[in-house]
Amino acid sequence: MTLVSLERIERRFGDVEVLCGASLRVDEGERIGIVGDNGSGKTTLVRILAGLDEPDRGARNPRRNLRIAYAEQVPLLTPGTTVREWVLRGDGTFDALEQRIRGLEHDLADHPGDQRLLAEYGELQIRFEAGGALDRGHVCERVMYGLGFTDATWHKDVAVLSGGERSRAVLAALITTPADLLILDEPTNHLDLEGIEFVEEYVKRFPGAVVTVSHDRRFLDAVATRIVEVEAGETASYKGNYAAYRKQRELQLLSEARAFEKQQAFLEKEMDYIRRNMAGRMSRQAKGRLKRLTRVQVLARPKRGKRTMRVGFGEEVRGQKGQAMVEATGLVLRIGDRTLVDRADFRVLFGEIVALVGRNGAGKSTLLEAIAGDRAPDGGKLSRAHGLRIGSFSQEVTDLPTGVTVLEALRRVDPTADDRDLRDHLGLFLFSGDDADQPVDGLSGGEKQRLSLARLTRAEYDLLLLDEPTNHLDVTGCESLERSILEFPGTVVLVTHDREILSSVAARILWLDDGKVKSLDGGLEAWSAAVAEKRSREREAQARDRPISRSASDEAQSGAGQGGASGGRGDKIRNPMMFERLEAEIMRLETELETTRGDMTREENYRSAERSAALQAREREILASLKDAYDRWENWQ
Repeated sequence: MTLVSLERIERRFGDVEVLCGASLRVDEGERIGIVGDNGSGKTTLVRILAGLDEPDRGARNPRRNLRIAYAEQVPLLTPGTTVREWVLRGDGTFDALEQRIRGLEHDLADHPGDQRLLAEYGELQIRFEAGGALDRGHVCERVMYGLGFTDATWHKDVAVLSGGERSRAVLAALITTPADLLILDEPTNHLDLEGIEFVEEYVKRFPGAVVTVSHDRRFLDAVATRIVEVEAGETASYKGNYAAYRKQRELQLLSEARAFEKQQAFLEKEMDYIRRNMAGRMSRQAKGRLKRLTRVQVLARPKRGKRTMRVGFGEEVRGQKGQAMVEATGLVLRIGDRTLVDRADFRVLFGEIVALVGRNGAGKSTLLEAIAGDRAPDGGKLSRAHGLRIGSFSQEVTDLPTGVTVLEALRRVDPTADDRDLRDHLGLFLFSGDDADQPVDGLSGGEKQRLSLARLTRAEYDLLLLDEPTNHLDVTGCESLERSILEFPGTVVLVTHDREILSSVAARILWLDDGKVKSLDGGLEAWSAAVAEKRSREREAQARDRPISRSASDEAQSGAGQGGASGGRGDKIRNPMMFERLEAEIMRLETELETTRGDMTREENYRSAERSAALQAREREILASLKDAYDRWENWQ
C-alpha cells in the first residue's frame, strides 16, 4: 500500500527552479535512499514529502492519518530540560495525548454514560499505548546509549550541548517517535562509527517505511531497497541499494550514449544521401527521406556524467620512506580536569594514510590540534619532522576570512596568482562564473567546506590533517576526495565517519579508546574486530564479577541442601553469550510490538471491536515478555 506520493512536483525559490516535474512514491516497508549533488533539491523534496513545504505545482497525496517523523517536526531544544527529558518528550505527541486523556477522564467523571466521550477515550488509549508510551523509557535509553550518550550526558541541560550532541539528541528523539514513515536527512553526520552502526541496525528493524537523504555509501548499501536520484530538478528511481544503483546508472549512461551515437550516424548518413540527390534524378527519393526525417524524434545528447569536484593535494612533498613525520612519547592531553589522552606512544611515518577513530568526545579533534601544533601537550612529548609543512582541515571550517568574496578568500593563500588562475582553480571546486564573486559569509555549509578544501590544495604540504572532511559533501564529492587522498604522495592523518573512505584509504588505524592510543594494522576491519573483542571481554568480566540472578526454586533448593547457608556456590559464571541473546530477544520483541501497535492504529482495526480486542491482548502479551526480558537484562549486568 502506498503511504504518500508526489506527482510532477515543481518548486521555485525566486528565479531558481529547484524541482521541475519530480515524482516520488513511498510504499509500506520501503527503505528509500535519496542521492544527488548538493543543491539539487533533495531537502526540498523531502520537506514537501513531509508536508512542511508546498509545491508551486503538482500534487502530494498522503494516506489518511499518515504519521510522519521528520527532524523539523521535533520541537526546539528547551533550556532547563535535561537530554533524557527532552528525548522522552519527542515531538510532543505523548504529552498532548496524555493531557487529552486526562481531560476526558475528568469529563467522564461528570458524564459517565456519554458514548461519544467513551469512544474518543478508547481510541486515544489505543493510540497512546500503540505509540509505545508504556515502555518509552526503556527504548529511549537504549537509543541514547547506542548514539553515544553516557549516563553523565543524560542529565546535562540541553542548553550546554555541543553542536554534535544537539544533532544526536534530535536524532534520538526522531527515531523513537512512533511513525508510519521516518524521514532522515544525513543521519550519519555527527555520529561516530559505533553510532552509525547502531542507527543502521535500528533503521533495518524499523517497522514502517524509511526515506533517507545520505552521502554515506556504506549506510545506503546496508539499508536501502531503492535509490531515488535527484538531478536537474527531476527524479529517477533505481531498484536495490547504492551499489546496485551505480551499476544501473553506468549501464543506463552507456546505453544512452550508444543509442545517441547510432542515431547520429543514421541521421548523418541520411542527410548525406539527401544532399547528394536532392537536385538529381533521385530527388523524389531524397525528398521522401527528408520528410521521414522530420518525423524522427531526435535523441538528446546524453549526459557526460556529473560536474564533480576535482581535488588535488599537491605533488611536491618532502620526506623519505621510514621517516617519522610525527612521534608521540608519553603524550598527555587534557580539557579541564578530564584526561583525553593518557601517556600515549605512537608514530606516523612518511607516506602513511592513518585514520584516527574513537567515540564522540574521545578527543580525536583535540589530538589533531596537538599534532598540528595548535595546542601544547599537557604532558609527555610530541615531535614533528624538521621543516614539516602541515595543512589542516577542521570540521567547523574556522579558517575562512569574513567580509570578503570567494575569490578574495583564495587570493589570501596565494597572493601572487592572477585572477584567471585563481578562478580556474575555484572552478575545480564547483565555483564557476559569478560564484567566485559571492560573499563568503553567505555560503552554505557544503560550499564553505569546498572553499576550505580549495584553499588547502592551493599550497604544498607534507602532512595533511583532515577532520571530518565529508560532513557537507555529496556522494560524488566524497568519491572525489577519496581518490585524491589515495593519490597524495605525502602523509595523511584522517578523522572521518565515512566507512567507505576508511576502508579504501587507511591501512592503519589509531584507535583512541579510554585515553589510550592503540595502533591497529589492517584498517577498518581490524578496528571492527578489536571493538568486538573488547565488548566480549567486558561482558565476560561482568559475568565473573556480578552474582547471577537465581529463581526462587533454585534458592529454596540451595537453602535446603545447605541448611540455609549461602554456601558460596550461588555466584556462578554466566554464559557470556546470554547478553547477546537477551539483546536479540529485546530487539525482536520491540519490532513485533511496533508492528502490532501500527496495526492497532489502522482504521479497519480500531473500528472493529473483535480485531481491536485481539490486538490489545497481543500487545499485553508482548509487553509482559518485554518487561521480563528487560528485567533479565538488568539483572545480568
